[in-house]
Amino acid sequence: METKRNLKYFTAPPFNVGTIIGLVVAVLGLLYWIIFGGRRGGANTLVGVLLAIVGVAIMIFSSGGKSNDSDIDYQISERIKNLQELNEKKHEVFEKSFLKQRKPITLRGYDFEAKEEPFYYKKGADGINRTNYFIGANLIFTSEKVYLLGRRFSLLDETVDEELNGQWFYNELDKATVEEKEYEYKKGDRTLKAKYSVFQILKQDGDPILKMCVDQGADIDTYTDQITRVIATRQKELAKRAEETAQRRAQFRAKIAAEKAAEAAAAGETVEDAAEEAVETVADKAEKVVDAAAEAVDTAVDAVTDKTEDVAEAVDNAVDAVKDKAADVVDAAADKAEEVVADAADAIAKKLDD
Repeated sequence: METKRNLKYFTAPPFNVGTIIGLVVAVLGLLYWIIFGGRRGGANTLVGVLLAIVGVAIMIFSSGGKSNDSDIDYQISERIKNLQELNEKKHEVFEKSFLKQRKPITLRGYDFEAKEEPFYYKKGADGINRTNYFIGANLIFTSEKVYLLGRRFSLLDETVDEELNGQWFYNELDKATVEEKEYEYKKGDRTLKAKYSVFQILKQDGDPILKMCVDQGADIDTYTDQITRVIATRQKELAKRAEETAQRRAQFRAKIAAEKAAEAAAAGETVEDAAEEAVETVADKAEKVVDAAAEAVDTAVDAVTDKTEDVAEAVDNAVDAVKDKAADVVDAAADKAEEVVADAADAIAKKLDD
C-alpha cells in the first residue's frame, strides 16, 4: 500500500505554484503549435510540442508523486480481488452448494462512519466520493446458511486491516436494508454534502451481521431486495421441511409403537401358554411326588412293623434267657448255702466232740 502517496491524494491541494507554472507552459506550447505551426511547418510544430511536454513534466514533478484516482482504485482492487475464493476456503463451501436463486455477491464501498482518526474525504476527478477507509465483503448463499467474509482496511495506515467473517442460518436472519445518508464537509466558507449509502443484513433481534457503507447505485437496491426475498423464501421452505420431517418422525414413532404393542401381545399369549404348561407339569410332578411319598410311607410302616415283631420276639427270648439264668443262679446259691450250712454243722459238731 502506497500510504505516503495516498496521504498526498487526500491532503495535497489540487494546484500549487509548480502545477500552475507547468500548466501555463503546457498551454502556451499548445497555442504556439496551433498558431504558428501551420506557417513555418515542422519547426514551429516541434517547438509547440516540446513546450507542452515540458509543461506537463513540470506539473507532474510539482505534484510530488501523489496517487491519483486510478492508483487508489487499483490498490483497493488488489486487496479485495480474491474475497470470494477466500470465503469458499474459509467456510469450506463451494459452487455445488451455492443457492441457484442467488449467486454470491461482492459489496464494496468507502467507509464514511469510521471510528478511527484521522479521517479524510475527497471527491475525485471522476466524481467518486472517497475516504481513507474501505470495506469489501463477499456473501455466499446456500440452501441452509449465509456465509460472509469481508475486509476493512485503511489506505493510509497498514495496521488497520480487519477481517469480517461469519455464518448464519436463515432462521436467525430478518432482512436486508439500505439507508441513504449525507456526509457534511467544509470547502472554504461553504458547507457541502456528499451522499453515501449504508447497507445492513439484520438478525431477528435487530443486530446486524453486516453493516457497511457501499457505493450508491441501482445495484445496491436490487441486492437489498433480493437478499430479503431469499431470507423469507428460505425460511418458509425450511419451516415446511421441518414440519414434514416432524410428521415423518411422528409416523415412524407410531409405527414403532404399534410393532412393539403387537410384539408385547404376542409375548403375552406365549407367556400364558407357557404358564399353563408349567402348571400342568408341576401338577403331574406333584402327583408323582405324592404317590412316591405314599409308597415310601407304606414301605416304612411295613418295615417298622416287621422290626417291631422281631424286637418283641427278641425280648421274649431275652426274658426266657434271663429267667433261666436266674433259676440257675438261685439253684447254685441254694446248693452253696446247703453246702456251707453242712460244713458249718460239721464244724460245730466236731467242736462239740472236742
